Amino acid sequence: MAKFAKLHIVKFAILSHLTYCQSVWHFCRSSDARKVERIKERALRSVYCDNKSTYEELLQKANLPTLCTRRLQYIATIMYKVKNNLAPSYIADLFIVNNSQYSLRNSEFVLPRFQTVAYGKHSISYLGPFIWSKLNPFIRSSDSVNTFKSRVKSIDLSNLMDDTCKDCFLCNN
Repeated sequence: MAKFAKLHIVKFAILSHLTYCQSVWHFCRSSDARKVERIKERALRSVYCDNKSTYEELLQKANLPTLCTRRLQYIATIMYKVKNNLAPSYIADLFIVNNSQYSLRNSEFVLPRFQTVAYGKHSISYLGPFIWSKLNPFIRSSDSVNTFKSRVKSIDLSNLMDDTCKDCFLCNN
């Protein structure tokens, strides 16, 4: 069977199950998320009959993002729909639109305060506005959902999630 056909089987038979309800799966334990990534890795290894390449190299061959990146792209798409009144009300009600008269940097949504990491920082009502604030204004100002999705796919959102400062004096010492 050709690699192209095998890759299509993996995309439509396996990845569809791994990405089902992905906005909920994003908040699972990291050990469980790694197990799901391993399933994708094993599927790609079987497609390319390659046991020596790294997972990142296999993803490049298949032109696929990691499942974590895909989940972050999905959450970013939800935020685009909320911002442009395309999301259902039960989703839009999870987020607070900033109605401030001041033009503050990246403040289209209120980033809620949280008291615990498990029920605050690791929730879609926090992560959605956080991702949205990290996106480039060019991407956020897309004129359609499809344009937004294609622009978001071109960047690695998992790098945006890293809050560590790499350029300041304190972090480099």
